[in-house]
Amino acid sequence: MLPGTTQPAHADPDDTTNTSLLDMLDLALNLLGRAGDGNVSPAELAAMTQDVINALNQAESAVIAHLDAIAVADIRDDATAAVIEFEDINNFADETLEDWAQEVTHDAVRASSYLDAVSGKKAIDDVGYAVVTLFPIAMVARARAGFGTTNLRTQYRAALQKVVDKLAPSCQYSNPEPNAVPLIRSYTCTVYGNHTATQLEQYWLGEWQLGPIDPAAVEAASYANTSRAVAIESLRQLP
Repeated sequence: MLPGTTQPAHADPDDTTNTSLLDMLDLALNLLGRAGDGNVSPAELAAMTQDVINALNQAESAVIAHLDAIAVADIRDDATAAVIEFEDINNFADETLEDWAQEVTHDAVRASSYLDAVSGKKAIDDVGYAVVTLFPIAMVARARAGFGTTNLRTQYRAALQKVVDKLAPSCQYSNPEPNAVPLIRSYTCTVYGNHTATQLEQYWLGEWQLGPIDPAAVEAASYANTSRAVAIESLRQLP
């Protein structure tokens, strides 16, 4: 339960998975920009790629835990393989890199399509983590192979919006003690499972003893540790 004070509500401490994935995207977009300008050496590209790899490594175990929960075996296995193989991209020969870039592009697009086939929010969240991981990998791989990324970024935006829409929290006000004086009111938002947040408010003798409730902060706290949070910020980052 969140404090019912005038301070913004906030969720439990994050395990840094989402932060690392957003760092990964930021570094990937920087690489795309530099590669597109053409004024970058192979050594610089390799170093920037390693930065992306390092960011993913910080989130890898948590991401793979989500991937392991995906029901469709080929989507699950291909996504997991892409995450693991990405670490060696700087060692790929040119032909191998080109083939792998096409494969991981296919993996990313197929994961985004699978969002339309799942309905449970836990399953959507697991696939959402596949989406926010695979698309940056595919963009880096395509840039390194000399392929375009414009269409892929369009696909990524559409997939991110699906994640945002499908993982929207359900929120409601309630009076946990309707006969109490002064009255206490709560506002609760839930995405699924323990991804929930509540804030209380109490107004008495002309002053807020708790609250007032900040609905936007409660909503954000409820999905802070889901792929929806990554998707929202990724949509802001994508050019």
